Amino acid sequence: MTAKGTEVSSRPAPSREFVDYTGLIRRRWGIVLCCAAFVFAGVAAYTFTLAKTYTAEAQVLVAPTGFDDSAPEAAKSKLDVNLDTEAQVAKSLEVAKEAKRLLKYEDSENHLLSHVTVSVPPNSGVLTIAFTDDTARAAANGANLFAQAYLNQRTASAQANMKAQMDVISKKIQELSEENKVLLDKIPRYSGAARTYARSQQQIISRQITELTGRLGSLTTTTINPGRIISTASTPTRPSGPNVPLYLTGGLMVGLLAGLGAGAVRDRLDTRLRSAGDVERMLDMPVLLELHPAGKGDRLGLLPARSRNGQEVHELSHQLNAVLGHGNHVILVTSATEGPGAGLSAANLAAALARTQSRVALVCADLHSQESARLTEAPASVGLAEVLLGKRSLRNAMVRSPVQKRLWVVPPGIDTDLAYELLQTRQMVHIIDQLRSNTDYVVIDAPSTASSADAQAIAEAADTALVVVEVPDARRKDVEESVRALDRMSVAVLGTLVVPAQPHSTARLQPRRVPRPAPGAGSAAGSPSGSPSSSPATSGPGIDLEAFGDGPADRTLVDPPRDRAVAGPRRTIAKPDEGETEHRPPANGSEPDTTSVIPRFSGGHADSDDESGRP
Repeated sequence: MTAKGTEVSSRPAPSREFVDYTGLIRRRWGIVLCCAAFVFAGVAAYTFTLAKTYTAEAQVLVAPTGFDDSAPEAAKSKLDVNLDTEAQVAKSLEVAKEAKRLLKYEDSENHLLSHVTVSVPPNSGVLTIAFTDDTARAAANGANLFAQAYLNQRTASAQANMKAQMDVISKKIQELSEENKVLLDKIPRYSGAARTYARSQQQIISRQITELTGRLGSLTTTTINPGRIISTASTPTRPSGPNVPLYLTGGLMVGLLAGLGAGAVRDRLDTRLRSAGDVERMLDMPVLLELHPAGKGDRLGLLPARSRNGQEVHELSHQLNAVLGHGNHVILVTSATEGPGAGLSAANLAAALARTQSRVALVCADLHSQESARLTEAPASVGLAEVLLGKRSLRNAMVRSPVQKRLWVVPPGIDTDLAYELLQTRQMVHIIDQLRSNTDYVVIDAPSTASSADAQAIAEAADTALVVVEVPDARRKDVEESVRALDRMSVAVLGTLVVPAQPHSTARLQPRRVPRPAPGAGSAAGSPSGSPSSSPATSGPGIDLEAFGDGPADRTLVDPPRDRAVAGPRRTIAKPDEGETEHRPPANGSEPDTTSVIPRFSGGHADSDDESGRP
């Protein structure tokens, strides 16, 4: 964005840092806590409604039987046992069938297995069989009987394997016996070498029969030892489930995660701007001023020059001096949302510019509010409304601010209800151009762009504009629409002014209509001096054309006027100090005498001020 050929670059949008996430938690702590509490309460309710369960454990010392189905053929003769394999065997359907028989269990084997857990203690030959049930006694009985079922199944498996081996040996012995009988019958009929060979074959078969017979006898006398229960399950004294601390801790963690997720989604959908960082990140616009809030429930006023916020405003005034350069400049201050932020910013900016020895005029063009006039302590008397209506000249409407001698204020006026529509007419442009020719800076407190098209119409006569963002009430869309509306009027938006949303005040402007004199009585001699009805009417369409010439050429307005709401009661503020002398400075913008400020305008000549500060 540029103003008068000078470029103002915005800072790049900062990346999301850790502070952004902590800020998200601070903004959405209610959602996070609500979600965490809701999930935690649900998990707690579910946990305490669960039936108590009891777990008992029995330990089995596993011994090698020599007839293990699970062992490889090469390891049949070894004495070690693969306990990991045995743990899987202990949870097999064969063991479950035997346990179902012993326990007289009515449900299926798979349901029974859901109650069993088998583990292997490290560096041991022991299996730990745990059984869970609704009662302590049933849990102990189930663990013991399931361990016994495992041993019974292991014994039966070993016996079946041994019997299979015995059957194989017996069959082999029978085959060898038949061959031996055949050879014995043939040997007497053979002679020579054939007889010798047959006799040797018969002897070999006889030795095999003898060996297999001995092995068969050994198997017949073999005793199978599958192992033994070395620790029977005792009746548990405490329930093992549900694990209340684990469930509650898990529920709290899940609730916090759900709350953080919901808060992040809500924050993503929320387009409100809460800080200067949000303005720069979400809008990619420079923040020229960030005011810090006052105490809780307090409103910001005209800021002292040496205060923290006052220094921020002074930095803005110096930046505007550097960017805009020498000459006569008109600065439009408007807000993206309705509120006192524009008036607060305009009044403080005008006062800061006046402190730099500049001649400054503050135009309170927001007829809804007395905020800028109140802060500069300008009397709530005739002002811009009367000038637009042609009831007063600009000279009579301007007052010097008691708080800053180089600051002149054009207050909103009294008869504001009739002057609303005139903000978008040529009279307003003439007034601004007349002020420009006699001051260094004209600061316009314009209405919000969200309330009407007045700011866009006034922007036609401005050199640059500043958009006020009241946090946290302003939304991204409001600021974007405000900037677009000003861009359409070809006015450069230098940046944004971030101010905290101010508490509502009861001292608001109440537009009222000044009684009009009866026909022929407008200039009666008995009328009080200085009243609106006694002021001489100026020529032309509402401004003193004799003092300022014909004014600028006609300008085209983009947006038509629309209805404006009427604000609340006005607040009366003390008049400025009396007895101040005023001199007319040069109109070319050169530096005047330190005691002089901008002039009072009259019909062709300058008059000295009276005791009240008005001509």
